[in-house]
Amino acid sequence: MSTATFTRLQEGSTGLAVTKLQQRLKTLKFYTGAVDGVFGVNTKAAVTKFQQNNAVTVDGIVGYVTEALIQRAIWVSQRQPIQEGSQGKDVEKVQELLKRADAINTMQKAVWNVPGGTFGISSVDGKFGANTKAAVIKFQQASKLKADGVVGAVTWKSLSGIVTFDLEPEVMVANNVFGLA
Repeated sequence: MSTATFTRLQEGSTGLAVTKLQQRLKTLKFYTGAVDGVFGVNTKAAVTKFQQNNAVTVDGIVGYVTEALIQRAIWVSQRQPIQEGSQGKDVEKVQELLKRADAINTMQKAVWNVPGGTFGISSVDGKFGANTKAAVIKFQQASKLKADGVVGAVTWKSLSGIVTFDLEPEVMVANNVFGLA
């Protein structure tokens, strides 16, 4: 993992970091203004709205917590829905995350309280077959989601919690855990 530098952003900030922020908030449909690298009232309003929607301190300032949540939301927004028959990198990512969830369950004595103790991913092969579908359904049930075996936006968001499990926002941002630096 690379170490990313982080600058707290607030009204009056300018530069490339603000441009990236504006682009990300636009992608997430919180910002409609010009992407101009100037953190003005419109950018602050978008940050405030994002904070309200994500149940964090609403101050219009992008500190570590807000930045970590924005990065997580962008990562989720970049995932495509996948289901039985799908193949590729996103399927590998789901399989890796479910294997990591099994390890977390073992260490933390069943965080997700999965019947049988594990989600049951035996290999990471990038092929969404019956085994992966069954593991996804178990994960969805344990996460109190619609258990249909399809990994859509809501399931991706829940899976993203495995990426950040037990990490402080400062560590998430500094280590670029979502690969968005």
